[in-house]
Amino acid sequence: MNNIKKWFENFWYHNKWIVLIIAFFVICGVVILTQFIQKEEYDALILYTGPKVPNAIETKDIEEAFESVMEREYIKDSVKRVSLNPLFLLTDEQYNSDEYQFDKNGNIIVYNTAELIKAKEQYTTQIFVGEALICLLDPAWYDDAYKKDAFVPLNELTDKSYDKAMYNDSALYLNQTEFGKYFEAFEVLPEDTLICFRKMSSSSGLKNKRKEEERYKYNKEFFVDILEFTAE
Repeated sequence: MNNIKKWFENFWYHNKWIVLIIAFFVICGVVILTQFIQKEEYDALILYTGPKVPNAIETKDIEEAFESVMEREYIKDSVKRVSLNPLFLLTDEQYNSDEYQFDKNGNIIVYNTAELIKAKEQYTTQIFVGEALICLLDPAWYDDAYKKDAFVPLNELTDKSYDKAMYNDSALYLNQTEFGKYFEAFEVLPEDTLICFRKMSSSSGLKNKRKEEERYKYNKEFFVDILEFTAE
């Protein structure tokens, strides 16, 4: 026993840094592999950007509303999954308004400026090179991207008329669509929330072009299913 203990102490003295480095990389590998295995894949990613972000339960309800009108899954696993990516973002007008400056008790709301800047950067990335193609947006953020030709005109997606729900040629008021009216889950979003569909980014087509085109086609079909939804 003493010999074993002496050998171990000698081995540790001469090799402890090698052992620690190897252990570090093994642990990192296990963590990364576990996260990869446990990562939940989804068929469609929906981007929401606005001044009121749904909580976890509300987010799940919104995801289930979208899943219920999904005709088929993109990932062939017989399970329809939608993931909502909510971004809390205020326009300058909202930031300076009483509604967002004070809570219901009249106390001043303190915002994390760094988080707002980060959210704006994430929004810009998502709109122009991100994965999300179906978007739920505050009109101001929509207008900003619309000026840069970010969205597909509705008449290129469907022949159906949406006069009462039209915001402009590429967006509808969500709560004026049959889809938005039918599902109570959307009542937590601002009344002026718009629904629209992004154009495929030119940069996304350079890498894995075929895969991106297939994903774009799937999301386009899904978006049309949303637009043409009717309550039975």
